[in-house]
Amino acid sequence: MTTSERLHTLLREFRNEQLPALQQAAATGDTIACFALGALYANGRGVRTDAQQARHWLQQAAEQGDSGAQTLLGWLYLSGAGGESDRHQARYWYSRAAASGDADAQCALGDLHYNAGQPIDATAMLQWYQRAAQQHHPKAQYQLGQLLAEGVLVAADDEAAFQWLTLAVMNESEPARKALQMLTARLSPSTLERYKAQMRQQFQMTH
Repeated sequence: MTTSERLHTLLREFRNEQLPALQQAAATGDTIACFALGALYANGRGVRTDAQQARHWLQQAAEQGDSGAQTLLGWLYLSGAGGESDRHQARYWYSRAAASGDADAQCALGDLHYNAGQPIDATAMLQWYQRAAQQHHPKAQYQLGQLLAEGVLVAADDEAAFQWLTLAVMNESEPARKALQMLTARLSPSTLERYKAQMRQQFQMTH
């Protein structure tokens, strides 16, 4: 389960009457409770939105190795919620979560490199997008496909772009749908069929 999926589940299933027990558990240092309480403060669910409290409780969980808390903490630092934006702290917490395999954090690191301004570390950017994309992360699949289709920051590869954009579309990425339409419009019918056949073959080999 990705951090975003975990967060959505928490917010969907949370009931206000659960708050006192959650606060009590978080006060004892319970990792899951600290993550939940921090997420609630960040989203104003059951409590008033409070970025400082969100940072406090998420950091408690993050320091205990909770990758979801590390990812959310990175987002809070990057967005500047509760203070000024701090890309250094955001990168630190994203990196810790990404190292443990969190796909949301891996994609976020790819975004950090992509939006870093010149010069861009294209190798690192591509590496993080690839790691997240291989875990079926829709945005990472789209970003990777788009980069490979454009061939500006990385070497162009239409076949790989087609594969990643197709996978992103299958994961309901609307930007990928538009990018895939643009890519296929400039491919010859024979090339397009070859790319589709290659994807079908790969699918059969892995299932």
